[in-house]
Amino acid sequence: MTLFILLPAYNEQESIPPLFQRFHFLQNVSNIDIQLILVDDGSTDTTAQAALEQSQLLGLSLKLVQHSKNAGLGQAIKTGFITFLEVSQEGDFLATMDCDNTQPPELLMKMYETTVAGGYDIAIASRYQKGSKVVGLSALRLLMSYGASWLFRIAVPISGVKDYTSGYRIYNRSLLINLFEYYRNNLFTEKGFACMVDLLLKAKVFKPKVIEVPMVLRYDQKPSASKMKVVKTVAQTLKLLSKNLLFVEKANNLGKAYKNKEREQLINKA
Repeated sequence: MTLFILLPAYNEQESIPPLFQRFHFLQNVSNIDIQLILVDDGSTDTTAQAALEQSQLLGLSLKLVQHSKNAGLGQAIKTGFITFLEVSQEGDFLATMDCDNTQPPELLMKMYETTVAGGYDIAIASRYQKGSKVVGLSALRLLMSYGASWLFRIAVPISGVKDYTSGYRIYNRSLLINLFEYYRNNLFTEKGFACMVDLLLKAKVFKPKVIEVPMVLRYDQKPSASKMKVVKTVAQTLKLLSKNLLFVEKANNLGKAYKNKEREQLINKA
């Protein structure tokens, strides 16, 4: 079994050297077969070159895929998923994480071992489990994060999930195959940061077995400014939530109408 690590990257030349050093350490202290997939989403700096140089220097296995222009996180994740399914085998797993050195690669050991041992479909590095901590994030961003978590937990609950917006996850390969076969071209419809929430909500149809692992998130280690447009991301997330609630309501109404039709047919036969 191999653990592929998908890194969507946009202008992350400064983050790559320290991040790849941590992957090198992880590779040396674990028994996990690690392979990196870096999707350079139209960077205007030397992100791709830095990734190639560091992987060769440290002996890391790297598959580099480049977009000619910036297409957004959703398309970078889509490219990474497709690349993973092309180069992986049955029994492999895919981790997705940021390329800005804020999320600890060392946590992958616990996430991977937990996923394999428990037969989970998804493992999420969570900010809302006992032992979690967020360092270096503004009070406004923290408030928004907690608010989004509770909103999704109430509106569209998924068993085992508290952190809907965390993009630091491990997926079972078989689940990703099911998602592509079921949704086809409609699997990736969100371009921005909301794509990670959208993926989780779409996976709900398969009733995935999900586990959360506490994470210490270190924004104080981020060498460059955040690329998240806060107001736009909030608007996209709320729109996504509304769309899902309308879908659930429509499905419930169709179910009720179908049951009422069956009831009428039974009465007419009596």
